[in-house]
Amino acid sequence: MGIAASQYIDAVDHWVAFALLAAVGAHMKWQALQHQPDAPRGDTTLWATVLTAIGTSIDAMAIGVSLAFLEVNILLIALAIGTATMLMSTGGMLAGRLLGQRFGRVAEALGGIALIGLGSLILFEHLTAAAG
Repeated sequence: MGIAASQYIDAVDHWVAFALLAAVGAHMKWQALQHQPDAPRGDTTLWATVLTAIGTSIDAMAIGVSLAFLEVNILLIALAIGTATMLMSTGGMLAGRLLGQRFGRVAEALGGIALIGLGSLILFEHLTAAAG
């Protein structure tokens, strides 16, 4: 399935990754600027959750397509990737909770800027590789 899907997304994957990461990053930055210090923080919107899920899944899809061309033990690779993802996600959530209480809006704004930068880097690398 990955090989079949790759022919449709390969030409625009860098633009999709840039758009999604930039949108999520801009939303985070906007939220950080709009947040009132003494106002309770609302739940994450469904739209933000969907954008984040799609943005982070594009990288996983690219890896999956790449693995389809290699002769590797896919079960071992999937177990290693799943374990690493679980550990990093859990660590990130715990660190975010701790840092969010201390640095709140600044951390959220920096996270948004980092996502925009990551999306821009993906786009820049692809466009410069295509030109060179």
